Amino acid sequence: MRENPLYAWHEQANASYLPYGPDIQIVESFGEPEAEYAAIRKAAAIMDSPHRGVVELTGRDRLSFLNNLLTNETKSLSAGHGCYAYLLNLKGRIVLDINVLHQPDATLLEVDARLADELCRTLNNYLFSDHVEIRNRTDDLARFTLIGPESSRIIDTLAAASVTADLTELLRNRSTEFAATPCTVFRNDQCGEMQYEWVVPRHALAAIWKELLHSANGEPESEPFKPGRTKLRPIGWSAYNIARIEAGTPLLGIDLTDQNLPMETAHWYSRAVHISKGCYLGQEVVARMHAHKAVARMLVGLKNPGDAPPLAGEPLRDGETIIGCVTSSCMSPMLGNQPVAMAYVKKAYAEPGRVLTVYTAGGETRITVTGLPFWDRH
Repeated sequence: MRENPLYAWHEQANASYLPYGPDIQIVESFGEPEAEYAAIRKAAAIMDSPHRGVVELTGRDRLSFLNNLLTNETKSLSAGHGCYAYLLNLKGRIVLDINVLHQPDATLLEVDARLADELCRTLNNYLFSDHVEIRNRTDDLARFTLIGPESSRIIDTLAAASVTADLTELLRNRSTEFAATPCTVFRNDQCGEMQYEWVVPRHALAAIWKELLHSANGEPESEPFKPGRTKLRPIGWSAYNIARIEAGTPLLGIDLTDQNLPMETAHWYSRAVHISKGCYLGQEVVARMHAHKAVARMLVGLKNPGDAPPLAGEPLRDGETIIGCVTSSCMSPMLGNQPVAMAYVKKAYAEPGRVLTVYTAGGETRITVTGLPFWDRH
């Protein structure tokens, strides 16, 4: 299992854990998931993110090389800018989603940590005469998240210089220094709130984490986190997952899989795919579907008035006919504790207002198709 420099701190703070692949554990919560969720929506939250990895590309051809492989345009990126993209297989299906962060001396690919090695192998398979070097930095670069309406104020108060003024667009990124350590910060709002992702040297993660909490909350670095008198609250996956579902953010391996085509991903399709760019892996399939609008199913939101959401994997029905499947679900605090879900349904059933049926803990339930996101402060 990959060593987590924050494990001892998490243990002191009474963390519970979830497995994330064979060698990663993520914090489920620190015992108060409702308060952790409230920090996302009302204040500021910090989340350890060992499930995210970083692949670094250097060399003068790196942007054109990526442009020939990914769904979005990378060749025109300037330093400090980025884009979101899919890596597809030859059948046009989604293998990986990637945050591309371009910097003066390198381009970082921020990805699911479980797939960082696979991404490196794939990139190397297509590397011929290009001047590009590919390196998996997941073992030496750690990741954490600052999120919430107060997060920008906390960052700018504690960092060596004003950081967030430059990060006004998604995947804008910049280098800064915190606790005498070089860091990269990028904007990536996935929960309907301001969200700043940090890439830091793994050996410095524990010191930076403790310094952030100490500086924001006025607590001694040597003491575990004490809830109840805090401006910056550590959170786990449970609270974060509810917030990202409310914001309609699909998750790789759950809402995005190698069974999905880009055009099926609704509002994320236009973010991930530059439809008029040149060739890339799977481009012929994407272009053909776009030209003919030949998508068979779509990612949608669902709401039901009951006391329980449908479970992921539960089929959706129109009468006796199965027309879709739930991928993610939760009880939404922002919607009055209403059950909500994300699902793929056949295109004919994707119109908002369509009523379907699904089984929940309360039995067969009527559920209504909606657009996504359910919640977005911006």
